[in-house]
Amino acid sequence: MHAIWTIAATTAHRLSAARPVYAAAALALYIVSLFIAGARWRGFLRALGADATVRQATLATLGGIAAGNLAPPPGGEACRIALLRARGRATWTQATVAAIWDRVSEVPPILVLVAMSIGAITSVAVRWPQPAILAGLAMALAIAAVGWWRIRRAGSFWSEWRARLSQYRVGGPVFIAGVVYSSLLWLQDFLRLTCVTLAFGVVLSPARIATLSILAMLGGVVPGVAGLGPVEGGLIAGLLAFGVDVPTAAAVTALERAISYGFSTLTGALVIGVIGGKPLWTSLRSRRGRYAPDSDADAARS
Repeated sequence: MHAIWTIAATTAHRLSAARPVYAAAALALYIVSLFIAGARWRGFLRALGADATVRQATLATLGGIAAGNLAPPPGGEACRIALLRARGRATWTQATVAAIWDRVSEVPPILVLVAMSIGAITSVAVRWPQPAILAGLAMALAIAAVGWWRIRRAGSFWSEWRARLSQYRVGGPVFIAGVVYSSLLWLQDFLRLTCVTLAFGVVLSPARIATLSILAMLGGVVPGVAGLGPVEGGLIAGLLAFGVDVPTAAAVTALERAISYGFSTLTGALVIGVIGGKPLWTSLRSRRGRYAPDSDADAARS
């Protein structure tokens, strides 16, 4: 117990000594990323005939992030779509198909980060004792099992929307623009993690920063309480593997999650309250989990 309190006290001290310039830069990068995400989604929306501004798409994205932090999937996406419809002119089908294209456009930059992280993981793994390697493999298998379970659970959903994607295709230039926006988003994630680590005097190679990005993404796949737990565990584990001491790793993770989780949840909840409020939550309860297609009356009202 004494050791735990010592680590907590040291972590608090490290947080108080964080360099404000880097912390502010990390927050600014995250705010910029919200507008990038809004611009990316708006491009797909316009390609499908929906009418929305970058501001509307950005606010809807922020509200969706907050809902995704606090509710099980697909609550975040459903909230994002409902918020957009509350201010823009888009049918459920248009908004949902655009959201799926939105996610598909992230695949190329994610693959680049995975390729960058392989070298960092290999260089660290060769120095691990056999029990640590086995534990890492077990964790990877557990994450893969959870991901496969989610895919199987949402099998009918993806079958339905694969057909819709083939029906509602976007042009090559639109998709390329989406990939460019997604690349900027992941570059922001990379730079934000760099700023957060530098705030505590930790200097990591680009490959190791890319590894932290992938670990945080994989942590988001694993269910947690109110969105907390797996992401933090993945970041701390990655930092420890790269030789960062426990208090500093905890401080880096705390600052990163204060921005990516705390800031987004608080401001996103405010957006939900201002734009949607009670009618939005009523709509989400009736539609959550199915992304219902539009009826003729629904489409006519949009």
